[in-house]
Amino acid sequence: MELLKGFSEITLVVDASNGAELLELVESNLPDIFMLDLEMPEMDGVDTSRYLLSKYPHVKILIMSTYGDEALVDNLLEEGVKGYLLKNSEPDELRQALQALKAGKSYYSSAIKIEVPCK
Repeated sequence: MELLKGFSEITLVVDASNGAELLELVESNLPDIFMLDLEMPEMDGVDTSRYLLSKYPHVKILIMSTYGDEALVDNLLEEGVKGYLLKNSEPDELRQALQALKAGKSYYSSAIKIEVPCK
């Protein structure tokens, strides 16, 4: 999260340690983009994404993970997640991903080989 504070165009709305805490904190202040860790205690990134997209279908979600499993990324894409980055991505790639999501586009780590459907 410290890295995000260095991006002047980004405003960090909330920092939560798990999906359940996040859902409690965002009810009154919904951000444009959710950046979620795939592996969180109590409610992981997949379950949190599903809940957010079911309740707020317009939100954009960027998943961060150490795993580059193409099948997992494909499943998340089908469920409506707009971005997926590996945790070892460079800061510039994180900035590119956030800017793409803000512009209404998708962004997936170049290290992951997936077919992104045209929209």
